Amino acid sequence: MLPVREETLVLGRIASGERAERGHLHDRIDIRLDGRPAWRDVLRLDGEFASTLASAAGLGGARAVTTFAYAAADAPDRLDLARDLLPSGPVLAGATLVDGVLVARLLAHDPLALRRAFTQFWTGFRAAVASLPPTLPRLWHV
Repeated sequence: MLPVREETLVLGRIASGERAERGHLHDRIDIRLDGRPAWRDVLRLDGEFASTLASAAGLGGARAVTTFAYAAADAPDRLDLARDLLPSGPVLAGATLVDGVLVARLLAHDPLALRRAFTQFWTGFRAAVASLPPTLPRLWHV
């Protein structure tokens, strides 16, 4: 099993015409290596947050975001691979290293486009890093 953490947030249901503009959201990802904190990502939205989501410093208007973190000794060696696998087009994406943890983030206006892009990223990463078939986790097929 790869030392990976992935989380996707979709803000509103497009088919229902919903747009997340206010409420309370507190999302946190913690990664520990050898019992010590290695990386933490926190998103907290309270009250009216439509302008925050729309701003370039927020999500730039994206309605869906995926965060991927790879925490292994070879993470620094995998940064170029991750960047090569990142999509272009309607999905904005980037990858970096934070204290030895490889972090990639993908943003999109369309959640389905984000899922397709992340599927391509994940299956390629899994195949290259673990020499496993380029497939999605079984849970994604439920």
